[in-house]
Amino acid sequence: MTLRWFRLPVWWLLACLLQGCTATHVTPQWQVQGVQRISHSAGQNAATYFELGKFYQARGQLVLAAEAFAASIALDPQQLAARNALAVLDARQGRLEQAATALLVLVRDYPEAAQPLNNLGYVYYLQGELAQASSMLEQAMARAGGTALARNNLQLVQAAQLALVPAAPAVAVAPEALAEIEIINGNGIRGMAAQVRVRVQARGMAVSRLRNQPGFRQERSQILYAPGHARQADALRQALAQRGEAMQLVAVAGLGRSAGIRLILGRDQA
Repeated sequence: MTLRWFRLPVWWLLACLLQGCTATHVTPQWQVQGVQRISHSAGQNAATYFELGKFYQARGQLVLAAEAFAASIALDPQQLAARNALAVLDARQGRLEQAATALLVLVRDYPEAAQPLNNLGYVYYLQGELAQASSMLEQAMARAGGTALARNNLQLVQAAQLALVPAAPAVAVAPEALAEIEIINGNGIRGMAAQVRVRVQARGMAVSRLRNQPGFRQERSQILYAPGHARQADALRQALAQRGEAMQLVAVAGLGRSAGIRLILGRDQA
């Protein structure tokens, strides 16, 4: 069996993973070219490809991450981890229907697992299917290890439900694609952007890049969002407010560089 893979030597990437390679305070500029076909070797198993997928995902290289997760699934089609990770990548790139279908199958295959229930609930929330989202998240809260994250997502769903006018007829809510988030260090505290990236990614949100603001003169933290990303920007604001005052939301016409949300860290986060 052969798989599409990368011109970067697989042994080199695996060596990085085993040695605990991590991102520094700025995102490394990996140079990746094309694809080629390689055969499995003794060290290339489902778990190895899953770790390689996480390696790429942490660096925002979602296409490469998806290929690694797909390779892991090809070697172990019944596993939970890579199937869940690939569904989350689909959701991040706006393929909400495809993600929901894959997660629904996972829920049926692993009825006691909290993670696919929580992720499916969040996808339903983004699709505007609030009743289904609430059901999935309540089930996730009842599973071991799913309480905290599912509770936070359920609060988002309940807030959206309360915002609806009871007497008004049901209105279809347009799906909202998951935005990639740009994090800017505006206060000069070394490593803060990288720390916040870990918290953001733990919420299942993609971080496209980190950078510093010239002069570090940002007084108050802000979340800027482009059209179509209001709900995810509010979800990000509520997630970060757990450790301090809620950040200001600012709607903008566009952000460039394909980022849908820009998080600027100010001195109020010091």
